[in-house]
Amino acid sequence: MPRGEERRFDPRVSQPFPARLWGVDIDGRAIKEDTVLDNFSAGGLYMRLRHRVQADASVFVAARLSTGPPVGIPALRLIARGVVVRTEMQTDGTCGVAVKFSRRRVL
Repeated sequence: MPRGEERRFDPRVSQPFPARLWGVDIDGRAIKEDTVLDNFSAGGLYMRLRHRVQADASVFVAARLSTGPPVGIPALRLIARGVVVRTEMQTDGTCGVAVKFSRRRVL
């Protein structure tokens, strides 16, 4: 496969939707962190965290699938469990985290 060619099966949505992650950091401490999604698909998501997490860690993520203020009808929400499949330290000191869903639901 040529370098740079898309290998994902599901199309990605790149939108800064607000999200919250629950899990355990690299030191074994429980964390709850508010952030935004960099992108997501039916199979997983990518976000940047202030905390470092370990590959293979189990996490729980909730995201509000709207960038506007909550008015009128409620926004869709993504609720998911998953496994961290990749972490990448970023130049700004955050930790990029790729999560593969094991269970997901959109409400």
